Amino acid sequence: MLEARELHCERDERTLFRGLSFTVDAGEWVQVT
Repeated sequence: MLEARELHCERDERTLFRGLSFTVDAGEWVQVT
């Protein structure tokens, strides 16, 4: 299992997302675009 909490991403001083949390169980996939 993979668990992420409160992720934040910026690009060129622009916030792309903030507060992203998720859990991925074995055999599952996740894609952030």
